[in-house]
Amino acid sequence: MISNKFKVGDKLKVLQNIPTIDGVLYKNEIVKIDAMTFPDKDMRVIDNLGRQWYIDFCDVSLID
Repeated sequence: MISNKFKVGDKLKVLQNIPTIDGVLYKNEIVKIDAMTFPDKDMRVIDNLGRQWYIDFCDVSLID
């Protein structure tokens, strides 16, 4: 599903902890969209340490 709500470069707030094999993206962390529309996840984001995460639209919200 493609969302018109988000675009590359937007800053987002993580709504829930997202555990992966590489670590955890914690709730309330600020991330930036790096790319959109991947086969298994909706977008690729970068956290404040420069790590890349593949997440879904439902895991984040726009920062006002």
